[in-house]
Amino acid sequence: MKRKAKSMMFVFLLAILATGIAAQAETLSWNAVTTYTDGTSIGSVTVTYQAYWSTSSALTNLNSLGSSTTSTSVTFNIDTAAMPRGSAIYFTSRSTVNGAASALATPLSWTVPTVPTKTPSAPANLRMN
Repeated sequence: MKRKAKSMMFVFLLAILATGIAAQAETLSWNAVTTYTDGTSIGSVTVTYQAYWSTSSALTNLNSLGSSTTSTSVTFNIDTAAMPRGSAIYFTSRSTVNGAASALATPLSWTVPTVPTKTPSAPANLRMN
């Protein structure tokens, strides 16, 4: 019986941890790139994007937010990305078409919340089995 209780407690704690980690998720998004710098249409060519963050408004020491993607958004975990809570950070991104990369986008400033923006619900239906 003790082993079953320990196993249940372990599963319960993992569920709480997973909920807490999920609560740290944020999403950065941007408009799709549809033209080259000369104004001509990209057409149906695949555009990939890479998002970054930095603690410097000069965008030095860029930290990648996940892998290159064709999506115009990226969801990230504040703590997994090691963003310093309570600090201003700067997001940017770049597009790539056929191996040619764009300049970095104008940075977006954001203050990392000092505490999680969402907290998990309290456990319910506690019982002895």
